[in-house]
Amino acid sequence: MQPCLHRNVDGLPCPLVRTRKGLSMQSNSRTALILLEGLPGSGKSTLAHFLIRRLREQGIAAKWWYEEEIGHPLYIFHDAASMQQVLDNLAAGNYRQVITAALAKWRQLSQALQTSDTVVILDSCLFGYLTWTLFPYDAPQQDIHAYLAEVARIIHDNDPCLVYLYQDDVTAALRKICARRGGGTADRLIRNATESAYGKHHGLQGFSGMASLWRDYRAVTDDAFARITIPKLAIENSAGDWVSYQRTVLQFLGLPDAAFIDSPVQHANRFAGEYYAQMVDAEASCIVLCENGELLLDRLPLVWPRNRLVPIAQNAFAVESLPFTVLFEEDAPGEVVRMIVTGSALFSGTVDNIFRKKEKRMKTSLV
Repeated sequence: MQPCLHRNVDGLPCPLVRTRKGLSMQSNSRTALILLEGLPGSGKSTLAHFLIRRLREQGIAAKWWYEEEIGHPLYIFHDAASMQQVLDNLAAGNYRQVITAALAKWRQLSQALQTSDTVVILDSCLFGYLTWTLFPYDAPQQDIHAYLAEVARIIHDNDPCLVYLYQDDVTAALRKICARRGGGTADRLIRNATESAYGKHHGLQGFSGMASLWRDYRAVTDDAFARITIPKLAIENSAGDWVSYQRTVLQFLGLPDAAFIDSPVQHANRFAGEYYAQMVDAEASCIVLCENGELLLDRLPLVWPRNRLVPIAQNAFAVESLPFTVLFEEDAPGEVVRMIVTGSALFSGTVDNIFRKKEKRMKTSLV
């Protein structure tokens, strides 16, 4: 396999010479761990979702751990109460205790991967959890870099690969993701930033203060990316050209980069409509939209607005960027009547439910 060239954050070309048995027929070693990093909303889970489908298409056993998934192998908490205990420890300045516990989880994962044939994809686990929690709690940067260096040492035998998504204009990127996700995303990010130890120490206020925190944090992760010596790829993705980005990542991983675009949905209009489910207290409803031959899922709890549905089998779809699937059921005449939503349990809840499609009411007029 010829060395691949990628560019790091300061634009200098760097040769990638490590090869991966599980991802290329010409390779002599394999990666067991793919790390996807970047600021919130940079496209990590979108890329993870894309890669898990491509790996499985190639017959490669793979597991993607979504960052909010219960049972995540790296988390030192398992529910809201234990998560709060971790945050309380950080607030009390006990970050070294938290780091020690996190490193123990990395060791357990590394050891498990050494005896497994499964490629694991993690998003927001190296520069995300635990790093972007340490930073707003004002942990010394030398301790953050020491933590990352120790993680790199621990996972060395797993032949890890790192993909780093970044945007030159952090403020514009944050505005874009707040508009995309809605639902109070901007207020939540502002509150978390301005009320953090780092935010109070630097007198951060409002959206500009929140953006300042993430710019400062980006400087830390840019530095960390430059320091780390594992095979790595950095992509500036402000333009939103995901076909190009995906092809670049496939080439980096030694995966075929041809014919990877998802097939169009056949007769997509028949899935469109309003769906409802009876909950304990009230009726819940969501909408499936058909636009330009693609299906979009809207108003479903835990799912972002207008989330794309990716076809994976007949009448079955993956919810893009999330560990959820949707299966449409038909009646005897072939009309879509139900939508079954299933997925991994998240710390914020579960999506599992059966939705019935609302029948179209025929308009009548008096003669």
